[in-house]
Amino acid sequence: MAEQNKTGQIQIFAKNIRGNASGGILAESRYTRNTAGGRHVQNGGGGVNNGNNRARKSIEETRVKTIECTTELDDGSANDGSRTGLQKGVLYNKSYTFQVKEFTNGEPKNPNSIKWALSYTDPETGQHTENILINKNFTGKQISINFSSTGYCGRNLEMKAYISEADSEGKLPIFMHNRFRWFDGKIINDEIKLRVDDGKPWLINQSGTSLCGMACLFYLFARDRSAQYQQFAKELFRTGEATCNQYTAKPADVVLNKNPNDSDYPKHWVQALNKYVIMPYVDYVTMASVRNTENGFYKGGDEEFWAINWPNVMTGLSEDLLGYSEVKSNGTYNPIKKSTYYHKPTTWKIIEDINKQIADGYKIILMIDSDLISPDEDNIWNMFQLEYHWVVLETPIFALPNLNAAGETFYKIDFKVYSWGGNTYYLNDLSLWNIS
Repeated sequence: MAEQNKTGQIQIFAKNIRGNASGGILAESRYTRNTAGGRHVQNGGGGVNNGNNRARKSIEETRVKTIECTTELDDGSANDGSRTGLQKGVLYNKSYTFQVKEFTNGEPKNPNSIKWALSYTDPETGQHTENILINKNFTGKQISINFSSTGYCGRNLEMKAYISEADSEGKLPIFMHNRFRWFDGKIINDEIKLRVDDGKPWLINQSGTSLCGMACLFYLFARDRSAQYQQFAKELFRTGEATCNQYTAKPADVVLNKNPNDSDYPKHWVQALNKYVIMPYVDYVTMASVRNTENGFYKGGDEEFWAINWPNVMTGLSEDLLGYSEVKSNGTYNPIKKSTYYHKPTTWKIIEDINKQIADGYKIILMIDSDLISPDEDNIWNMFQLEYHWVVLETPIFALPNLNAAGETFYKIDFKVYSWGGNTYYLNDLSLWNIS
């Protein structure tokens, strides 16, 4: 064995060293160097052990497991065609608080490691947006969000909270209600389909309101500009605001919050069914919205006077909403029941003028005495009632000569108009108006 240097170093040049002592090996040197080709395993309290290695425990990182909305969600239509079914959801311009409910391995030491996202997939284009939150860098265990964009009304959203992977951690599906949240979206779509795809714009019905002028305008809208009408109606129902040409409808909350299942929702009596029938949903959404936009005193109910559509309103909407380039208003509106006696030459002149306008390609909206298509007896009790009514004339007016029992000539007028949710031909006796 080589001579040992007694200054504190020990050098061992043996090929193998094996310790079988019943005690321990005590190393008191300041520096121990292991250059062996094998292993040197030191596990602490039991001394130095060769060939025995204890498994090292790994610490699993925590992840977000579930999240919840701590603000009570609001009711709205389930949009399932039932008319009465409800579902929970969030409302436009209202704030809701969300928080992490569970973690996979306890709360993280740093709450700011929790990130949030609100994802959205456009149902029409299929385009996915991972995070539509205004503050995309928000962190923490809890978040409060104001749903201030109408663009996501009527859409399914997904709230996400995560530490590492957004797609595999906490998720919560959310529905954002349509602005007309009490109206069944499936019924709305079915009614639009009937008016547009099935070619029945005459189904547009003012019901128990005085919105006959609005009904005429939307009849022409759906008939002659069906694609624009469909887009306008759907956007208005979903977002509470819609624009077509130079006109924007933006009804007040009193109209948006109307519930068609409430007793004050417009309805009308149908004799053939022997019962009241409520106003079609899409007709309320479109006509009540535009009338309220024009006149805030109209609240979407049966306010007869405020619902009246004066000629200047009709001409303005014909230009701005419907986009007609040439609109003329002939005659004046006088809300007093007219005399039942007419001068024959004047009557013929009016009929000839109307027929010429039809021949020239004009769309004709007439304000008539409703007795012309739905006669009732005039007496002292109804002589001051507002019986004027807007209709769309669909055909020229034909005067058909007839002979009475005394051999005298009288005339019946034959014409077709859109009115009150129908497209009806009328054959009326001009003698009802005592034309001389």
